[in-house]
Amino acid sequence: MSAVEEWMNEHPNKHIRAAIDYALEHGWRLRKGNARAHAWGLLFCPHGARGGCRQTVMSTPRVPENHAATIRRSVDNCPHHS
Repeated sequence: MSAVEEWMNEHPNKHIRAAIDYALEHGWRLRKGNARAHAWGLLFCPHGARGGCRQTVMSTPRVPENHAATIRRSVDNCPHHS
């Protein structure tokens, strides 16, 4: 993982942080939201085109472990996975 990706993944929850790392290792990109955004960030699959997959990363989900599992499931079920 590069220093840029490491800097970008500073999610406050360790389970979600690990799921984001998992996505980044599989070629997904992370775009953090701004201070006024409802979501903490967005993950985009390696497809990179209009029809590519994306997953919202919430800042304070009700059950962080479930949200982390959803992120991992999105990465595993991506039809654009190489």
